[in-house]
Amino acid sequence: GTHVAGILAARTNNGIGMAGAGWNVQVLPVRVLGKCFGYTSDIVAGIRWAAGVAVPGLPTNPNPARVINLSLGSSGACTAIEGEAIAEANAAGAVVVVAAGNTAGLAANSPANCPGAIGVAALRHVGTKVGFSDVGPELSIAAPGGNCVNLTGACLYPILTTIDSGTTAPALSTYTDSFNASVGTSFSSPLVAA
Repeated sequence: GTHVAGILAARTNNGIGMAGAGWNVQVLPVRVLGKCFGYTSDIVAGIRWAAGVAVPGLPTNPNPARVINLSLGSSGACTAIEGEAIAEANAAGAVVVVAAGNTAGLAANSPANCPGAIGVAALRHVGTKVGFSDVGPELSIAAPGGNCVNLTGACLYPILTTIDSGTTAPALSTYTDSFNASVGTSFSSPLVAA
Protein backbone atom coordinates (compact mmCIF):
# COMPACT_ATOMS: atom_id res chain seq x y z
CA GLY A 1 0.00 0.00 0.00
CA THR A 2 2.78 2.45 0.85
CA HIS A 3 4.53 1.69 -2.47
CA VAL A 4 1.33 2.25 -4.47
CA ALA A 5 0.35 5.41 -2.57
CA GLY A 6 3.79 6.90 -3.23
CA ILE A 7 3.57 6.23 -6.96
CA LEU A 8 0.12 7.82 -7.01
CA ALA A 9 0.59 10.86 -4.84
CA ALA A 10 3.97 11.40 -3.15
CA ARG A 11 4.53 15.13 -2.65
CA THR A 12 6.29 16.84 -5.48
CA ASN A 13 8.67 19.79 -5.74
CA ASN A 14 9.94 19.40 -2.16
CA GLY A 15 13.47 18.17 -2.87
CA ILE A 16 12.87 14.94 -0.92
CA GLY A 17 12.88 11.39 -2.27
CA MET A 18 10.77 11.01 -5.38
CA ALA A 19 7.63 12.52 -6.89
CA GLY A 20 4.27 10.84 -7.31
CA ALA A 21 2.80 10.61 -10.82
CA GLY A 22 -0.45 12.32 -9.86
CA TRP A 23 -0.65 16.05 -9.38
CA ASN A 24 -2.84 17.41 -6.60
CA VAL A 25 -4.54 14.04 -6.01
CA GLN A 26 -5.88 12.51 -2.83
CA VAL A 27 -5.63 8.85 -1.85
CA LEU A 28 -8.57 6.97 -0.33
CA PRO A 29 -6.93 3.84 1.13
CA VAL A 30 -9.19 0.77 1.16
CA ARG A 31 -7.60 -2.40 2.53
CA VAL A 32 -8.98 -5.59 0.98
CA LEU A 33 -6.05 -7.98 1.55
CA GLY A 34 -4.15 -8.96 4.67
CA LYS A 35 -0.78 -10.60 5.16
CA CYS A 36 -2.38 -13.96 4.31
CA PHE A 37 -4.05 -12.58 1.17
CA GLY A 38 -7.85 -12.28 1.12
CA TYR A 39 -11.11 -13.18 -0.54
CA THR A 40 -12.69 -12.07 -3.81
CA SER A 41 -15.71 -10.99 -1.76
CA ASP A 42 -13.48 -8.52 0.14
CA ILE A 43 -12.08 -7.12 -3.10
CA VAL A 44 -15.58 -6.75 -4.56
CA ALA A 45 -16.84 -4.99 -1.41
CA GLY A 46 -13.81 -2.68 -1.57
CA ILE A 47 -14.48 -1.76 -5.21
CA ARG A 48 -18.13 -1.02 -4.47
CA TRP A 49 -17.43 0.96 -1.30
CA ALA A 50 -14.63 3.00 -2.92
CA ALA A 51 -16.97 3.98 -5.77
CA GLY A 52 -19.72 5.05 -3.38
CA VAL A 53 -21.95 2.05 -4.12
CA ALA A 54 -23.87 0.74 -1.09
CA VAL A 55 -22.30 -2.26 0.65
CA PRO A 56 -24.46 -4.08 3.23
CA GLY A 57 -23.09 -3.65 6.74
CA LEU A 58 -20.88 -0.67 5.90
CA PRO A 59 -21.59 3.05 6.09
CA THR A 60 -21.78 4.85 2.75
CA ASN A 61 -18.47 6.24 1.55
CA PRO A 62 -18.81 10.05 1.84
CA ASN A 63 -15.89 10.62 -0.59
CA PRO A 64 -16.33 8.28 -3.57
CA ALA A 65 -13.25 7.70 -5.69
CA ARG A 66 -13.23 8.69 -9.36
CA VAL A 67 -10.31 6.33 -10.05
CA ILE A 68 -9.85 2.99 -8.28
CA ASN A 69 -6.45 1.29 -8.47
CA LEU A 70 -6.17 -2.45 -7.86
CA SER A 71 -2.54 -3.57 -7.61
CA LEU A 72 -3.65 -7.16 -7.12
CA GLY A 73 -5.08 -10.12 -8.97
CA SER A 74 -5.47 -13.86 -9.21
CA SER A 75 -5.26 -16.34 -12.04
CA GLY A 76 -8.29 -17.26 -14.07
CA ALA A 77 -11.17 -15.64 -15.85
CA CYS A 78 -13.11 -12.69 -14.52
CA THR A 79 -15.75 -13.93 -12.10
CA ALA A 80 -19.36 -12.78 -12.29
CA ILE A 81 -19.12 -10.92 -8.97
CA GLU A 82 -15.93 -9.11 -10.03
CA GLY A 83 -17.55 -8.10 -13.33
CA GLU A 84 -20.68 -6.87 -11.55
CA ALA A 85 -18.67 -4.79 -9.07
CA ILE A 86 -16.62 -3.17 -11.84
CA ALA A 87 -19.79 -2.44 -13.83
CA GLU A 88 -21.38 -0.86 -10.72
CA ALA A 89 -18.27 1.24 -10.10
CA ASN A 90 -18.25 2.36 -13.74
CA ALA A 91 -21.95 3.25 -13.52
CA ALA A 92 -21.21 5.31 -10.39
CA GLY A 93 -18.61 7.30 -12.37
CA ALA A 94 -15.40 5.53 -11.32
CA VAL A 95 -12.81 3.94 -13.56
CA VAL A 96 -11.15 0.78 -12.28
CA VAL A 97 -7.44 0.36 -13.11
CA VAL A 98 -6.00 -3.12 -12.50
CA ALA A 99 -2.52 -4.71 -12.64
CA ALA A 100 -2.23 -7.42 -15.31
CA GLY A 101 -0.16 -9.82 -13.19
CA ASN A 102 3.44 -11.03 -13.09
CA THR A 103 3.47 -14.64 -14.25
CA ALA A 104 5.92 -14.13 -17.12
CA GLY A 105 3.65 -13.56 -20.08
CA LEU A 106 0.70 -15.77 -19.16
CA ALA A 107 -2.91 -14.64 -19.62
CA ALA A 108 -3.85 -11.48 -17.74
CA ASN A 109 -5.06 -12.02 -14.18
CA SER A 110 -8.55 -11.29 -12.95
CA PRO A 111 -9.90 -8.68 -12.38
CA ALA A 112 -7.63 -7.05 -15.02
CA ASN A 113 -9.38 -9.25 -17.59
CA CYS A 114 -12.88 -8.10 -16.58
CA PRO A 115 -15.02 -6.04 -18.97
CA GLY A 116 -14.94 -2.38 -17.95
CA ALA A 117 -11.57 -2.63 -16.17
CA ILE A 118 -8.51 -0.83 -17.47
CA GLY A 119 -5.99 -3.68 -17.39
CA VAL A 120 -2.34 -2.56 -17.27
CA ALA A 121 0.68 -4.48 -18.56
CA ALA A 122 4.27 -3.52 -17.67
CA LEU A 123 7.00 -2.08 -19.90
CA ARG A 124 10.78 -2.21 -19.49
CA HIS A 125 12.98 0.87 -19.62
CA VAL A 126 13.22 0.80 -23.45
CA GLY A 127 9.42 0.68 -23.94
CA THR A 128 8.85 -2.98 -24.79
CA LYS A 129 6.90 -5.48 -22.65
CA VAL A 130 9.01 -6.65 -19.74
CA GLY A 131 9.28 -10.43 -19.32
CA PHE A 132 7.39 -10.76 -16.02
CA SER A 133 4.28 -8.92 -17.29
CA ASP A 134 1.18 -10.87 -18.22
CA VAL A 135 -0.58 -10.15 -21.50
CA GLY A 136 -3.93 -10.51 -23.22
CA PRO A 137 -6.47 -8.79 -25.44
CA GLU A 138 -8.41 -7.67 -22.34
CA LEU A 139 -5.61 -5.29 -21.35
CA SER A 140 -6.02 -1.64 -22.28
CA ILE A 141 -2.64 -0.02 -21.80
CA ALA A 142 0.94 -0.54 -20.61
CA ALA A 143 3.15 1.58 -18.35
CA PRO A 144 6.65 1.33 -16.85
CA GLY A 145 6.95 -1.59 -14.45
CA GLY A 146 10.65 -1.57 -13.68
CA ASN A 147 13.28 -3.93 -15.01
CA CYS A 148 16.39 -5.07 -13.20
CA VAL A 149 18.08 -6.55 -16.30
CA ASN A 150 21.00 -7.91 -14.23
CA LEU A 151 20.79 -11.10 -12.18
CA THR A 152 23.04 -9.92 -9.33
CA GLY A 153 23.79 -6.59 -7.67
CA ALA A 154 21.75 -3.42 -7.78
CA CYS A 155 18.58 -3.36 -9.89
CA LEU A 156 19.30 -1.14 -12.89
CA TYR A 157 15.78 0.18 -13.64
CA PRO A 158 13.54 0.00 -10.56
CA ILE A 159 10.37 1.98 -9.98
CA LEU A 160 11.19 4.43 -7.20
CA THR A 161 8.56 4.97 -4.56
CA THR A 162 7.83 5.39 -0.86
CA ILE A 163 8.33 2.68 1.75
CA ASP A 164 8.11 2.30 5.49
CA SER A 165 11.37 0.90 6.88
CA GLY A 166 9.73 -0.99 9.75
CA THR A 167 9.91 -4.78 9.72
CA THR A 168 7.21 -5.52 12.31
CA ALA A 169 5.66 -2.10 12.97
CA PRO A 170 5.66 1.34 11.30
CA ALA A 171 9.03 3.06 11.44
CA LEU A 172 10.91 5.65 9.40
CA SER A 173 9.40 6.68 6.06
CA THR A 174 11.94 6.36 3.27
CA TYR A 175 12.21 5.48 -0.42
CA THR A 176 13.01 2.44 -2.50
CA ASP A 177 16.25 2.32 -4.47
CA SER A 178 18.28 -0.04 -6.64
CA PHE A 179 19.00 -2.34 -3.68
CA ASN A 180 15.42 -2.33 -2.36
CA ALA A 181 13.80 -2.48 -5.78
CA SER A 182 10.16 -2.26 -6.80
CA VAL A 183 9.17 -3.96 -10.05
CA GLY A 184 5.89 -5.42 -11.32
CA THR A 185 2.53 -4.62 -12.85
CA SER A 186 1.40 -3.56 -9.37
CA PHE A 187 3.58 -0.50 -9.97
CA SER A 188 2.46 0.01 -13.59
CA SER A 189 -1.17 0.20 -12.51
CA PRO A 190 -0.86 3.21 -10.15
CA LEU A 191 1.15 5.07 -12.80
CA VAL A 192 -1.92 4.78 -15.06
CA ALA A 193 -4.34 5.51 -12.22
CA ALA A 194 -2.45 8.69 -11.31
